[in-house]
Amino acid sequence: MITIQGVTNERLGRIVEDAASEVYVFGAEDYLFRIVNKGARDNLGYTIDELRRLTPWDLKPEINRDGFVALVQPLVLGTVERLDFDTVHRRRDGTLYSVSVRLQLFEEEGDRVFYAAIQDITARQKVESDLRDVTRRVDAILDNTTMSVFLMDDRQQCVFMNKAAEQLTGYTFAETAGRPLHDVIHHSYPDGRPFPQSECAIDRAFPDNAGTQGEEVFVHKDGSFYPVAFTASPVRDDRANVVGTVIEVRDISEDRRNREARDLLMREVDHRARNVLAIVHSLVHLTRADDLANYKTILTGRIDALSRAQTSLASRRWEGGALHDVVQDSLDALCPADRVAWEGPPVALSPEQVQPISMLLHELATNANKYGALSTDEGRVSVTWRAQDGQLRLSWQETGGPRVVEPEREGFGSILKNSLVRQLRGRIDRSWGPAGLVVEVVFPLGERDFEPAAAEAPASS
Repeated sequence: MITIQGVTNERLGRIVEDAASEVYVFGAEDYLFRIVNKGARDNLGYTIDELRRLTPWDLKPEINRDGFVALVQPLVLGTVERLDFDTVHRRRDGTLYSVSVRLQLFEEEGDRVFYAAIQDITARQKVESDLRDVTRRVDAILDNTTMSVFLMDDRQQCVFMNKAAEQLTGYTFAETAGRPLHDVIHHSYPDGRPFPQSECAIDRAFPDNAGTQGEEVFVHKDGSFYPVAFTASPVRDDRANVVGTVIEVRDISEDRRNREARDLLMREVDHRARNVLAIVHSLVHLTRADDLANYKTILTGRIDALSRAQTSLASRRWEGGALHDVVQDSLDALCPADRVAWEGPPVALSPEQVQPISMLLHELATNANKYGALSTDEGRVSVTWRAQDGQLRLSWQETGGPRVVEPEREGFGSILKNSLVRQLRGRIDRSWGPAGLVVEVVFPLGERDFEPAAAEAPASS
């Protein structure tokens, strides 16, 4: 308890009346207000006569009499000289406002009174609340964005990094706080040479007082290197002085892989387009027929076979094809379903093998329909294959058709044989037995450096 000597109640009243804050003086025994200054009266809406009949808890809806008495006990007992707390006041019209209370106990000539200096903190709390809301929103954005964000101070030391930045670098903020960011994640070139901070485009944003952007290579906590795209911008205070740097970073490893894959795909598309055009050119020039209508029919069929091969490759992203699918597509296109059969184990063809096999099956099926087993009602075609010792043996066998004899003049067969040998690095054998034509194709399996070549059409059908 503080004793005031030589200060009369009248003088005390004059001091508090003009005080900038709300001032209340009330008795330590009856708790009735004795002095309430003008600032408090204006804010509360009470007259001084009305206030002299009230006690502090009459103005505080959140604190009752017992609660208030218990609250000020440390002052009464002398264990503290000042009590500070926040609470709520209620005006005469019922509206509420937040206050910060500084309470002391004084004694003058045996009379003890409480002196309360009160600040209306409603506006301050609103500002603080708005600031917390903004902070929460910013934190939510920074925590949920996939963009890595770093903040460096005027010494280029890391003072903030969001969750995405921690995931990108492998470091927690605690591991980077107070350290130059360059020394943590940008200290070396990919070839192992030290990367001086003076050469860092990101760090130049601060001394140059200008934003910059580009691509760099960062060092992960595990020692691996990864490419990033960055934007670095200076942070300025109210006087436009540069006080730090904010950096946005994105891992572009996937972008680079996609770009390389796209470039590779474009080269591959260009190569395959040229190859297809060469094949079509060859088909146009080498196809022979007795008349234009027959020529168009033969040529269209061969181009359709080529189209089926391309479709099969495209469906597998040009990574090759399944032999079963190639056989099925070729036979379904030309042969009655109830008169053909095929069987064999799963075999993966390379992209360079799909087209010649498809063209071969097309020619065999076309000839079987015209002259072979499928030209009669009883004829059948069987296609089988087996893999052994790194080679595939594909057999075409016709039965039930007209008697076949070896042709006196080679047409498509001899040209196709040369084409297959060149494209598949294999061989083709044919026999014209009493039961029907048998064709056997043998070529190596596995990943090889196949040299694509244009399929050649027969001299005659």
